[in-house]
Amino acid sequence: MKAKANIAQAAARLTEPFKHVAIGRVDDYCAYLTRIQGTYLFHQHAKDEMYLVMEGEITVDYADGSSVTVGQGEALVVEAGERHRSRSEAGALVLMFKACDLFAE
Repeated sequence: MKAKANIAQAAARLTEPFKHVAIGRVDDYCAYLTRIQGTYLFHQHAKDEMYLVMEGEITVDYADGSSVTVGQGEALVVEAGERHRSRSEAGALVLMFKACDLFAE
């Protein structure tokens, strides 16, 4: 069965920052829609992940002290093993592509 995702409907389900909704899957990667507001904890992943900012702006901080600001319509890939955190003062809607989380399906 072919299925499509409605981004507006998925975004309406996001009532807390840093929670995410899976909207699609390709092999072992999932597309998650999330709202980023405030600052998340430093963490790392075993595989690369990509942030695609749909609305607003985020900053991704790295453990080495560097930061990258990502605006609406821009994307950033964080490589596997890199300690990082995301943050947004005003809030942002972000589509993330990362290894599927068994608990978020």
